This record gives sequence, C-alpha cells and structure tokens, in this order.
Amino acid sequence: MISLSRLANRLKLKTFTQAFSEARGGAAAVEFALIAPILIVLYLGLAELTLGMMASRRTSHLAATVGDLAAQSESLTDANVSDIFDIGTSMLQPFTTTGTVLKIRLSCVKMSTANKAEVQWSDGRNLTKYANNYVLTNITTTQLPQGESLIVTEVEYAYTSPFTQFLPSISTFKDTYYHHPRTGTTVTRKAS
Repeated sequence: MISLSRLANRLKLKTFTQAFSEARGGAAAVEFALIAPILIVLYLGLAELTLGMMASRRTSHLAATVGDLAAQSESLTDANVSDIFDIGTSMLQPFTTTGTVLKIRLSCVKMSTANKAEVQWSDGRNLTKYANNYVLTNITTTQLPQGESLIVTEVEYAYTSPFTQFLPSISTFKDTYYHHPRTGTTVTRKAS
C-alpha cells in the first residue's frame, strides 16, 4: 500500500514529465539546448579536476613511500633500489608511467661539520642522480644536525589530461620528502 505522500510525489513527477513531453511550444527544448552544453562542460571539468587531484595525491604518496622504504634499510643494493623504484611506479596506476613522465631521485644526505648537506649517494630513474659530495642548499641544520643523515626523495610526474580537447596542457606535479634512517645513523649504498 502506497502512502499519500509517496503517491503525491509520484503524481508530481508524472505530471512534470507529462508536461515536459507534451510541451509543443518549444520553450523546454530551447532551454535544454542552452543549458545542456554548460552542464556537460561542468561535468567534464569536475571529472578532470578529480583525476588531477588523484594524480597529485598519488605522486605525493609515491614520494613518501619510496623514501620510507629506503629509510627502513641499513643498506641498499642496485637491485633493492630498482625494486623500490618499481614499487613506486606501480603505485601510480592507473595513470600512465611510460617514457619519462615519471621521474624519481633517491639520495642520502649527511650534514658535514661545515654545516653543508652533502650527498653520500644518489640514484635516479629518468632524473639525473646527484654527484657524491654535491651540496643541497635547501637542507638546514634545523632539519639535520651535524653528523646525521637524511634520505631525500624527489618525484616529478607529468600528468596529461584524458580530456585533451578541453585541457591540452601538461601539469607537472612535484614533491620532495625527507626521512631519517630508522635502523642506524645512515643508509649505506652497496653495488650488487
């Protein structure tokens, strides 16, 4: 048995659809023709915004995870670093990671007695690795006391919109994360 309020709502909807379908003056069709393109563009814009935000968040999450995995180790080999980069690449799915759209650099930095953050080792995938003893000027003694080390992860992702007809440009998402080694004072790098 249908309650009176539900019956009234059904009748209202039925009368609305009947009135719309029976309208012969063309006003409803003209109004719909004017509003439909705006609604479609608004819908596609919101879908694009959602995808862009998702790619940006995954890029940040990738940088944090790659650095955290490296910081958990006492030492890393070539195979370990390659596996960590592969894990990071898979985290960005379903977004494309072919070619050079995804760039990752993983470095270990130690604060010297001269208060300079010097690179101990560095590895990169599609991003040039730092030379040993290269000084990173953006790390201060507030972040890293003398004699201690830090894992620095830098990620860049060139996001291409699936709606290239509307947004033809490429957005580049960049993120940098810093992690202290968890099992000692530094993470050493060993050749495989």
